[in-house]
This record gives sequence, structure tokens and C-alpha cells, in this order.
Amino acid sequence: MPNVMRRSHSITRQIPAGLLQACCAIYLIAAKDDLIRLGPITMVMIRTGHLALTLAALALPASAAAQSAVKLGGSYTADVLSAVSGDLDHGTEVVARADVWLDFKGPVIGLDAWSAHLDVMAVHGPDFSGRRVGAFQTVSSLEADTLPHVYEAWAQWKPNDFLSAKAGLIDLNAEFDIQNTGSLFVNSAFGIGPEISQSGLAGPSIFPMTSSAIVMRMQRGRKALTLGLFDSLAGARHDPRKLAVRFPGTTGALLIAEARLPVGTWLLQLGGWHHTTRFAALDPAETPALSRGAYGLLEGAVTRRLNAWIRFGIADSRANPVAAYLGGGIVATVGNWRLGVAAAHARLGAAAQRTLLAPDRAARGETVFELTAQRKLASWLNIQPDLQYVINPGWDRRASSAFITGLRLSFAIPD
Repeated sequence: MPNVMRRSHSITRQIPAGLLQACCAIYLIAAKDDLIRLGPITMVMIRTGHLALTLAALALPASAAAQSAVKLGGSYTADVLSAVSGDLDHGTEVVARADVWLDFKGPVIGLDAWSAHLDVMAVHGPDFSGRRVGAFQTVSSLEADTLPHVYEAWAQWKPNDFLSAKAGLIDLNAEFDIQNTGSLFVNSAFGIGPEISQSGLAGPSIFPMTSSAIVMRMQRGRKALTLGLFDSLAGARHDPRKLAVRFPGTTGALLIAEARLPVGTWLLQLGGWHHTTRFAALDPAETPALSRGAYGLLEGAVTRRLNAWIRFGIADSRANPVAAYLGGGIVATVGNWRLGVAAAHARLGAAAQRTLLAPDRAARGETVFELTAQRKLASWLNIQPDLQYVINPGWDRRASSAFITGLRLSFAIPD
């Protein structure tokens, strides 16, 4: 699932008064039911942290904050989705995500090689894709079943422009398999490939739950090599909705590497990933299997106002339902609007076809088409109407295609 909130953030004089406080309040209101289920110490830490952020925003004038080593921010993104056609219940639901973050910039106080980031997140809303559509490729990248928690918390050492190293709770999709052009779209298939997002017991270290990790990057101009070691299990062993901090590799390791290479004015990403732990095979008759795969992504500018991308991925079909994925699209800038059209096709492996559905029901692939348009109404507000059409939702050839309309509203403290 793309990471829709990953930006560098600062507080400026243009921020509407009280926006940060509103983001904090929205977060606590959205999370109030889930906070009750957290342990008392964790709940106090979260409440205290939000109170501290709010008080800091009130106390610091914009000019002081802009020059400070500590930058505060907040965002709230909501999708209003309606299932217009399909076999399941038609209706309208709202799913949303709230983030409050803090960035530490070491160079401001003389720590030239150091920076750090903390992001606390909450989501709310139903399982729209499962309840209303039956789709595997999640209609909204904001959908999740999780409790409010620290989403990212990492420190980075960057002694020069060539080398950087990062350790902590890290969103894998902020470092690997980044579909920059595809990040405009609402469907999760355009954030990270479903052949990766399906892997592991509870998914890899991506939205909505991250795991401990170490990431190293070597970069020379537009060429880069990134290596990652992630704990294989995101979330607690007994409840993947809750955060757990372990040394990377404690529950097995997810190893991932990606090379970025310029192809003319375009950029090519080639990556591979591998879980060291064996997982139960989809076919009970087979022995436990490794979960691993590879992907390639090519994107760039077609004209000054038109960008495009195409992505392909594969995964071991013994342990993963999606054996292959193909997606891509184009995004055009027209006046004040960004207009995009994209498609994603997730293809079942042979084992999944035999085990997930009855033989007469299993389709080879689930295909999503999306048409979207985004406009910035203010420096802190985006509006985005959206249309999606899902063919063979849940790989069920008997299921009717589903048509979904949507509207995304994004509020954020601007860069």
C-alpha cells in the first residue's frame, strides 16, 4: 500500500491558524475507541505525545519553528467511497488516516550527519473492499485494521552525499518500490506491488504496521543501490494490530535490495526480496515454502506535462497467492488539475487457483481500472474525485464486476 503521507514537513507562516491542533484533535477523536484497548502506559505516552505537539505548536511562533531543529506536522486524509455496482452490499463508507509527526534536523544544531523522524498514526473506517467489493487489491490505500500506534521512528546517519544508513521502525515502501507517478491514485495496488504486500504472516513492514529495520543506501547522482534488513513479522506476535519492537531478524528476516538506474530521462528500479523463514504452502500437500520475488519499475516524463510508469512483479506461487503483477498508467497536468488513468492486474499462481476457490469459480486474475483527478484548493487542502472498476473481484469469475465512486480529501501542514 502506497505511503501517501511521506513528505518532508515544516511549519511556515502560511499554515492556517490551529491546523496542527486540529490534526491532533482529529487523531484523538478517531482513535478514542482503540486507545481504550491499549495498555495504560502506551495510552498515556500517546496522549502525552499529542499534547506536547499541540502545546509546542501553540508556543512557537512560525519564524522560530522554521529555524528550529525540530519540525512538527500533521495530516488527515479521508476517502468517501460508494459501491455502485457489484454482487455485495452497495453503499457508502468513509475510511481515513490521521498522522502527527516530528522531524529532527541535526545540521541545524551542528550534527551535520544526523536526522530522525517520528510518526504517530491512527486509521478509522470499515473494511470497504472486503465488505462492499470483495476485492483483493484494496480500493483505498487508507483501509486497515489496526490500533493507533507509532508508525515510524528512525534515526539516519548520512556522512556524505554517497552513503546513508537508517535504523528503527521504517516503512519499507518509503525506501523501496516507490511508484512516484502512481502515488496519485487511491487504490493500494499503485503504492506497492501486491506481490510484495501479500508476503509474510501479516504483511511486510508497510502500512498499516511497520517493523524494526536497517536500511543502507549508496547513491551517485541518479544511480543508487539500497539494501534493507527488516524483521519478517510486522506487529506483535499475538496481535498484528499492535506495535512490537524487535531486533531485525528476530522472527526471521525480510531481505530486500533495489538498484535505481537512469534510462535517458527515465528511471528504472530493479528489486528483489526474500523472507528467510519458510511459510506454510498454500497447497496443504506441499512442504513449507519460501516467500520471495522480484520487481521492475520504469517511470518518467513523456512530455513536460505528462508522466507515465509501468511496473511488473513476480512472487513464489507456493507461498503467495499473487504469482505475477502488471500495472501502470499516465498522469497529466491540465491547468490546476492532475488527471490520471491507471490499471493493475494481479494474477493468481497455480497453487492459489487450486486452493482459494472452487475450480469452476477461480479466475486467473483480478483487474482494476482507476480514473482520478486531483486539485489543490489551498496549500493545505487537496480534493480528488475518483472512479474505479474491478473485474473478477477476489478472483471469482462468477462475481459481477464492481464500480466504485469516491472522493478523497487531504488536509496537511504544507512543506
